Amino acid sequence: MNKSQIEPTEEISSLISQFKLPITKDGLLTIRDLIYSKIKIRLYNDFSKEHEKSIRWKRTGAEILNDGYVYEGKSCTDLVVLFLTFCNALNLETKFVKLKKERMVHSVAEINLNDDWYIFDVSKPDNLPMKGQITDANPYKEWKLWAKGIDAWDLGLTEFESIKKIKE
Repeated sequence: MNKSQIEPTEEISSLISQFKLPITKDGLLTIRDLIYSKIKIRLYNDFSKEHEKSIRWKRTGAEILNDGYVYEGKSCTDLVVLFLTFCNALNLETKFVKLKKERMVHSVAEINLNDDWYIFDVSKPDNLPMKGQITDANPYKEWKLWAKGIDAWDLGLTEFESIKKIKE
């Protein structure tokens, strides 16, 4: 198993080489749009439920890109991991952020651009980066901070059953 989910491959470095540094907020949107041009959103239903559980939190950004899909409504971690992989290829400082609300969980990214941090929910194709960082005192909308790290694996989220750590 890889040590990090966000280690860029040559393919990812090649895809991201079109981006000019320094990256701006608009550049973050362009990275997100690139992801959505490469990934299909598969239907999540009773038929796909077991497969989604079998891959949850197990894929690297490169594997997500190569597989070419995520599951609708269950894709926030995969999309954030892929987004952070692209950001890592650009040497941007990032954080993987896991949130919780009651019995639900969600993932977003934090990106440092020119000493300003931005929160970015890449699982929503029309969302915009928001200035700031998520803390216990500064939650993201109605979501509370559970943990921050390099990626899901860094937080101990390696398989579907890992969700118990968050929901305790």
